[in-house]
Amino acid sequence: MFESKTMNQGTELASEQFTKAAELFGALKHHLSIQGVIKGVLHGRVFMSIDSATAVLTSPQGIFLGGSPENHLFFEEVNQLFKEELLPKLAAIGRLDYVLFYPSEEKWENMLSLVMKDLLPLRSGRMTFTHDLDVIDTKLADHIFPVNGSLLRRQDLIGLDGVIREIQGGWSSLEAYEESGFGCVAIQDTDEGQAIISWCLTDWVVGDECEFGIETDEHYRGNGWARKTALGALALAKMRGIARVGWQCWSSNIGSQRTALAVGFKLLIDFPVLFGWNLPLNNLLVNGNHYMRGDTRYGVDRDYARAAWSYAQALDQGWDWNGDAALYWNAACLFYLTGEKERALQYYKRAIEKGWQDIHKPHYHDHVYREADSEQIARIFAEACK
Repeated sequence: MFESKTMNQGTELASEQFTKAAELFGALKHHLSIQGVIKGVLHGRVFMSIDSATAVLTSPQGIFLGGSPENHLFFEEVNQLFKEELLPKLAAIGRLDYVLFYPSEEKWENMLSLVMKDLLPLRSGRMTFTHDLDVIDTKLADHIFPVNGSLLRRQDLIGLDGVIREIQGGWSSLEAYEESGFGCVAIQDTDEGQAIISWCLTDWVVGDECEFGIETDEHYRGNGWARKTALGALALAKMRGIARVGWQCWSSNIGSQRTALAVGFKLLIDFPVLFGWNLPLNNLLVNGNHYMRGDTRYGVDRDYARAAWSYAQALDQGWDWNGDAALYWNAACLFYLTGEKERALQYYKRAIEKGWQDIHKPHYHDHVYREADSEQIARIFAEACK
């Protein structure tokens, strides 16, 4: 098995050597987590080519490529490193997915096929917003509370476990968060007791800068709670002497973008990324979802044949996210649309076995084939099963 210690075209740097790679990531300076790793604030790893011209850095945020895109032999080894060490280790600790960040230059686009060979990554976009805190009021709104040690030790607060999981996903420990991190939650009285309905927390703090993550309970969205919680976290940032706050989200996450703009963030950059799931079978199902929908903003057209193939690779091995009937329905529709009608009917029958009813029933995710021809396809399938 390939491991970083067997690299011939590069080497893994010791933490005290990370500064050697700092200049190679200049094109990605809007990612605070890079500086966090280099300064030793965040856990990460750095791999540098033998000519010191190219580097790969990992952080809690993702994987970053920097320097020269011309190191073909180094990138061949990086591909092996991804497949056989980095991604399997992420999967082993329960991390579902990864994001690959790279300079937004055409010469890097040409190298990505080599770096990501056989990994089947997906293309999308992310956006980074920035806030200088000049006009932020330091008073917290009603029902908004700081996430400190006292709150984290409350036993009566519904939803606190989710906040703790979020902190543990980005920080080395709750103690590390209490020492350097901060954030706010919105708390409401419910029939079951007091509950956290929205939170905004620091993903990391590096010097006098930080970046936020935010989440609001779906039952309370659209009522301004995300805005109030984010303003609370910004108020705490200002009181702590933070000079700049970053906010990053997927380019498809319109709700997050609206919240950022509503509390005074300004768009800094909109950029392409590659992403995937660390377990190969999970990644195949995500590929199916991705190519069924497409993402024209980032040059990803709908590709029903590719989506159908991706679904089949996982479903035929029994990997279906604990019996998700919609995956079989999707595969059935896509095989039908690409002319493989017998195979389509097989997946439809398996969807029925898994409990599939119709496209109008609520489903726990949005990746369901619901198009103008869905009803017609369903009738054809039903007739064929008689």
